[in-house]
Amino acid sequence: MAFGVLMGQIAVIFLEVMLGYAGARCGVITDRDSRFLSDFIMKLLLPCTMLAGAAIDGEPEIVLQAGVLFVLLLALFIATTGICRLVSRVRRDTPGEAAVLVGTAAMPNCGFIGLPLCAALLGSARGTVFATVAMAAYNVWFFTYVVTLFRPGEKLHWKTFVTPANIATVAMLVLLATGWRLPGPVQTFCSTVGGCTTPMALMIVGVMLAGSDLRALLRKGFLYRVTVLRGVVFPLLFLLVLRLLPLENVLRTGLMVIASCPAGSLAAVVAKQSGTEPALASQAVAHSTICMLVTVPVMLLLTGQLFPL
Repeated sequence: MAFGVLMGQIAVIFLEVMLGYAGARCGVITDRDSRFLSDFIMKLLLPCTMLAGAAIDGEPEIVLQAGVLFVLLLALFIATTGICRLVSRVRRDTPGEAAVLVGTAAMPNCGFIGLPLCAALLGSARGTVFATVAMAAYNVWFFTYVVTLFRPGEKLHWKTFVTPANIATVAMLVLLATGWRLPGPVQTFCSTVGGCTTPMALMIVGVMLAGSDLRALLRKGFLYRVTVLRGVVFPLLFLLVLRLLPLENVLRTGLMVIASCPAGSLAAVVAKQSGTEPALASQAVAHSTICMLVTVPVMLLLTGQLFPL
């Protein structure tokens, strides 16, 4: 992708993040509002976006690509988790710090950042499918292993996976695999409502940043460790792996978009719920998200040079 086009997309994303930041700093959006909007996006808007993404030509090809993407991303999450655990052991982190490192450095923000980036670079329909499958892989690994680091001894329940987003993911894949289409009015409804997901998700990221002590983010070495692993080391390692695999460039690009995303915000939510280093987790997510303004363009420009679309 041309430098000007990529930077234009990044600029739009940055402005939408800054709109949320400004709204929070001015008191237009409160913390209570942000929690409501987060639930509204994940439980209502995002499922509509996913169902709208099923209306794409070349369904069998997309389903195959989605399957490959799911397997490779799950492998990536497992590998990066192992590296984070090794780093924590070498650095002699506390159990809480080790949990935060895995939850943030190993797990990218597939939803609030991955979805807008995939949609911008790969087209709305294909990008939505790729980001949705990435979120499914994220959920499988996060809720089967990563969450146990924050809540040791807690048993996993199958209801954890029964969410509107996961139900919509299955429905989307069924529609893609069968070639079925939603009725016209329903498709139009999903496309219209789902179109709100990307800007609102990015505004929520801005609200999150507005609640962070930016000066404190500059003083903790642990936060730089998270950002370097999440934004530089892991994407570069994955890039080397992708060069060895016989994949289409559009799939390689989709995989690199997800691999380059900043730390996933779910780690901060779980850390707060469990009382396991909540401040550190929130700071790690904020630090990584701010630094994405540098790391993501660099990684995607490199991806565009190696895997031109």
